[in-house]
Amino acid sequence: MVSKTQVVEVMSELAQALIHDYPSSSLTEYVCESLTTIKKSNGVAFTGQLQYFFNHAPIVKTSDNLKFNEKTRKLWDKLFSLNELGNNLWGASL
Repeated sequence: MVSKTQVVEVMSELAQALIHDYPSSSLTEYVCESLTTIKKSNGVAFTGQLQYFFNHAPIVKTSDNLKFNEKTRKLWDKLFSLNELGNNLWGASL
């Protein structure tokens, strides 16, 4: 089971990589804003915010037309591999 701490850690690493490599992109802004919101959320609110992020981040990335470097791509893939939100019971363990 994936914990909130794991999600926040990976998302923080991704945010830092984006700030470094793509400082003025819409995706960087979106990830940083989402991270702030997700850190403040708990339980079902956390899972809802995270699912919203998983649904919308690829759209923002595509609209930015970014070509990730290897480090950023690995962090992106690692974060999206944590998408285990089959139902709201996942949030109950947080």
